Amino acid sequence: MKGFIEVTLSGGEKALCPVRLISGVVEDNDGAFIETGTDNKGKSTGMCVAESYENIKQKLTDCEV
Repeated sequence: MKGFIEVTLSGGEKALCPVRLISGVVEDNDGAFIETGTDNKGKSTGMCVAESYENIKQKLTDCEV
């Protein structure tokens, strides 16, 4: 699907993440955190994924038009 990357959530479930919502990717000891915004208190929202930072970076690069 164009405009999405497939990721594995930290619990093992697969998810499609719309690239247009990604505001940042942060490396974590157990994978990466994909930031999709902030809540009304300014706290980051997003998803913890099993893929490494480098893997997410490559998926985003491959998804570019």
